[in-house]
Amino acid sequence: SATKIEHGILDEAAFAAAKLGGGSAIFCKSGKDRTAMQVTFKQSQFVNRFIKSGGDGFAECDADSDKIFSDATTMRVYGTRLPICDKNVGQSLYAFNSLQARFMPDPLKPPPRALAGFLKGGRVFTGGAIES
Repeated sequence: SATKIEHGILDEAAFAAAKLGGGSAIFCKSGKDRTAMQVTFKQSQFVNRFIKSGGDGFAECDADSDKIFSDATTMRVYGTRLPICDKNVGQSLYAFNSLQARFMPDPLKPPPRALAGFLKGGRVFTGGAIES
């Protein structure tokens, strides 16, 4: 059955595992869209913890979620993830449409300006077309 996953619980579990010396892997089949959202979120969390704690990215400290989201958005638009999308599908956009993005957990929502829309048949539209 399909149920809603609480992203915050998964995030806390991943943080606890990392503090205990565990690793993590983020994977989707082509390494672009869902991977990009999770990787940029985790990078932003780590950098913000590192700066706030004075050099320990795994320190427990009060995270500024607005700053984390802002930094993740910056990485999603100007970082290295969009060129990976371009290499895979020929467009520097994430393969989500606005309806899909609306239902994603807040930390993993892509910036609206970096969304691709899709027409029936899976073709990516360019320009001012209306998504379906």
